[in-house]
Amino acid sequence: MAKEPDVDDCGSDLTDSTLTFSKITLGIGNLGQNRGQWAPHHTMPQLLTAVFLLLACIPAARSGVTTVSELSALEGRSIAAPCHYDPALAAHVKYWCWGIFKDTCTMVARTDTAPSDPRVSIVDDPAQQVFTVTMADLTEDQAGWYHCGAEEGGIWSKDPSAAVYLSVVDGMSVENNRLDGEEGGSVAVDCLYSKRYRDIKKSWCRSGDPGSCQYTGPEGRLDSPSVTIADDRVGAFTVTLSKLRMADAGWYWCGVGTQKTAVQVLVTPRPSTTAVPVTSTPAVARSPEHISLDSQLAHRHVLGAVVVFASFTLIVGMVLLARKIWQRHKREQRRRQGEELKARLSLCHEDIDEASIIFLNRDSQKMDIFDAE
Repeated sequence: MAKEPDVDDCGSDLTDSTLTFSKITLGIGNLGQNRGQWAPHHTMPQLLTAVFLLLACIPAARSGVTTVSELSALEGRSIAAPCHYDPALAAHVKYWCWGIFKDTCTMVARTDTAPSDPRVSIVDDPAQQVFTVTMADLTEDQAGWYHCGAEEGGIWSKDPSAAVYLSVVDGMSVENNRLDGEEGGSVAVDCLYSKRYRDIKKSWCRSGDPGSCQYTGPEGRLDSPSVTIADDRVGAFTVTLSKLRMADAGWYWCGVGTQKTAVQVLVTPRPSTTAVPVTSTPAVARSPEHISLDSQLAHRHVLGAVVVFASFTLIVGMVLLARKIWQRHKREQRRRQGEELKARLSLCHEDIDEASIIFLNRDSQKMDIFDAE
């Protein structure tokens, strides 16, 4: 792996200033030999000029852009590099370039123009103060040093940037090399591989048992009662273990060609279920036709509801019957009172013909007759 460069190339300015400083030093030495003493009043302007040129060669130190120091990906896969920057750089153009030295690196992507390579994208998010570079379908010749920077320019300052080394490897890997499952359940693992292995059959083997290996068919699949392998033919195949047993725990290999990656499978026992004891009276004999406790409870609930409904219906019926009997009694009472009134009227028919006013008292059913005189 290449080492990150520590110092930028100063260019021709550093060479010129070094030569100038050497000439001044040589002149000082000659003066000392010729005159036997140092004459600072003659060399001070040249000395200041040399110091000024040296300082101009040293760029101003900035830490306005930061990112990770190293990225790694399988051949054919993709990477994303987030580059964070200071708020003062929010409106500046961001870029991603390839090369050991930033000043001479090859531009790959910029935020002010569309990338020439469709596999590369760069997106700036000023609100989060980060721009993200994505590179897809990587090849091994794309490995090396990259720089994410913010374009600032200027004579006395360098662009703030950060270097990152990208490794593109040939082989395979897994996203998670430890699988935890429960007895009777299932687990799955994604095995990743580089693009050159897309058309090669994939395998799943138990470590230490070569005879246990299972392979994908021409269509990129394997279906068995306990193991399923599905290859997307792009860069990953998924292994699913189902109906786990305690004996399935151990180490396995994801394999493609000569490449292998270890995966550990852990299986925990299935939680035991404790049965709830059912109490019953000794007088009740249990037989094969005995229904379950849930059925008994359900029947009791239904029977209780029927009893409540029947009781309510009976009460309502009795109330209606009592009301009807009372109404009949009142009608019979009024009928008898009417007959008595008719009888009284017939006895005093003659007096009524000579009477002027008749008052009937409804409550007492009495009749008062007054003479008109």
